[in-house]
Parts: sequence; structure tokens; C-alpha cells
Amino acid sequence: MKLPQNQATLQAVTNLIEYAFNKQQPIIDDSLFLSRYQHADCFGTFHHEQLSSLVMVNHFQAKVFAATVPMAGIGYVASYPEFRGSGGVSEIMQEILADLYESGVVISQLAPFSQRFYRQFGYENTSQQKKYRIPAAAFAHVTSEKAGEIKRGTWDETQKIIRALYQEALTNDQVGTVAREAWWWERLQEYYPHRFYAVCYDQNQQVQGYLIYRLQGDTFLVDELVYLNGFALRKLVTYMKAHVSSFSWFAYAAPVHECLEVCFAEQEALEISVAPYMMSRIINLPQLFSHLPIDADELIVEVTEDQQCPWNQGIWQLKAGECQRVEGLEPDIRGNIHAWTELILGNLSLEEGCLLDKFEVNNQKIMAAFPKGKQSFYDYF
Repeated sequence: MKLPQNQATLQAVTNLIEYAFNKQQPIIDDSLFLSRYQHADCFGTFHHEQLSSLVMVNHFQAKVFAATVPMAGIGYVASYPEFRGSGGVSEIMQEILADLYESGVVISQLAPFSQRFYRQFGYENTSQQKKYRIPAAAFAHVTSEKAGEIKRGTWDETQKIIRALYQEALTNDQVGTVAREAWWWERLQEYYPHRFYAVCYDQNQQVQGYLIYRLQGDTFLVDELVYLNGFALRKLVTYMKAHVSSFSWFAYAAPVHECLEVCFAEQEALEISVAPYMMSRIINLPQLFSHLPIDADELIVEVTEDQQCPWNQGIWQLKAGECQRVEGLEPDIRGNIHAWTELILGNLSLEEGCLLDKFEVNNQKIMAAFPKGKQSFYDYF
């Protein structure tokens, strides 16, 4: 059930979270926890009037190409040990999906403790991180960018610029990237209190990028690297290079499309890997499809299976920016909700989907019709 927002609920929720996540200090008065709780819906199950399982849903806005749509972030999934395996979380997840649909939410994202568990609710792997681990010596192969300048400042000094740059970087090719609201920016700053902020200016004193980072032992840890052009990338990497005398390693968990390595004339020392990060789920398929810049006058698509969100199942006509349910037409392409989630919100191409038997295509002319967005994803909930 959806829990009411009152003191009794807050006490029950914090008691469960403290136990399930082994919190060493009470969180009922913790501003970091409260910032999420106050912008969330909590769902729970009870056993003899005791809260036994919990799922928290935070509400965000996310980019889908030129549009911004409501997105639900799933977190704080927890049960007391005596109730684990009893189906409490599964019951909650099914209720949440129906509630999100009724509330107008278009997509949902989560960080899985088990991909198999969440896949049964229609979630699929969509987000990946490209992880860099770079030894300081590798920066000897970086040609320093001499033009422009870097200005380092506190969060209070730089936040207006950084927030504007972040928004500017959310171009019309983004899919699923969080369009951060003020409360979430402030929460990030409080969650990471010892971060540093550097802003890149070109020779005309125009802002072109920023770097948010932490200094942890012998590692220069990049949290965010945003640049509007190649100059800003080179300048920010040059700024990182200026720290080689103080740090042995430089690390960055980046969006999968990051190309930091192009700044290095010799790349063999760079350690680069790609790892799964977040899972996504289409809540309202016609709303999502209506925002896709489809390269075709008309497409007929079919969702062959979506057991948890049956309103998505069926045959749909995509035409002139609208998605309408139709009957009796032969679809150009069909696949289940997992396949559609990977195609629209993830990195799967339609060609790959056909090769892996995720899609059946009846019209070869539509192979390039679906746009591929990218996710510049730094957020965790």
C-alpha cells in the first residue's frame, strides 16, 4: 500500500531502513535522508501492523530527445530478514507500476541488487558506465591546451554556471538522463561535501565546460566531466594533468559514450572497462513513443508481451508524433517490453535486436527508423 506522509510512517520507514541497510546512526532527523523522503512516495507491506517491506519512489524529470517526461527512481528496497522471500517486495512492485501509470509517469529507473529479480517486473539493462583508471604517467602523452583558462571555486561560487551548463549539455539526443531539479542538486552537494569544482572558459571568456572531482588518497576521482566542444575537453584534461605530481591514479565512471582517451597520444596504459549500471522500464509506451523522432512517415509496432503493464501490449501506429492503438494491422516490427526498453532507452540497435532474436521485423525499410539517444547518467537513487 502507499503509505501516508506522517510521523508514524516516518518512524516506521526509518526503523526499517536503519536495520536493513545497517545504518550506524539514526536517520529520522538526517537532512540527506529527509531530502529524498520528502520528494518521494513510500510503499509498504505490513505484518501484524508492523511495516515489513518497503520501496521508495522518487519523482524526477528525464530527457527523451527534445521532450522532458516524468520519471520514477526506485530505491530503498528493503525488508526485515524474517520477511525476506515472502513476496512483500514483489507485491509492492506490482502496485507501484500501476500507481506510476495512473500518475502519468512515462519511464522508471533503478539500480538493481539483482537484475534477474527486477527483470520479472519488466525492467531491463539500459545504462552502462565506461570506467577509466589512468596512471599519472599516461598524462605525459597529453598535449596541454594553452588557450582559455580554468577557474576553480566553491559550490556557492560555481553552482549557477554548472547548473546552466548541465542543462545546456542535455541536447536533443539524450534519453533517460535526469533533468535535475534544485532539490536534487542541493542533495548531491550535501551528499558529497568535499568536492571541488572547476569551470572552463575559452579565450573569449565564454563558459564551455566544468569538472567536479574529489581527492581520495592517491586518486584524483572525477565525478562529472561536462564539455560543450573539443576545446573544453582538452582544457579540462589539461587541468587534470596539472595534478600528476600529487596523485598516482585518475579515475572516472563515465557515460558509455565518453571519449576521454582521444586526448592521449599513447593509450596502452589506460585501463578502460564497461560495466552495467542502471535498469529501466517503460511505464507508458504510447507517451514515450510519441516523443521519438522516428525517421518514417508511419510505423506499425507491436508489444507482444508486458504482463505487469498490460496497457502497453498490443499493436500501435506511430504517425506524425502520435502513438495510437490499432487493430487488425500487420506490424512492421514486434517484440516484448524488454526488447523495446533496450531499443529505446538502452544501447541496443534494431539490427542487434534482430540478430539476437529480440525483434521480428517484417519491413526492412524501417531498420534505421528508430533514433539512438545517449544517456549522460551520473545519478544514483
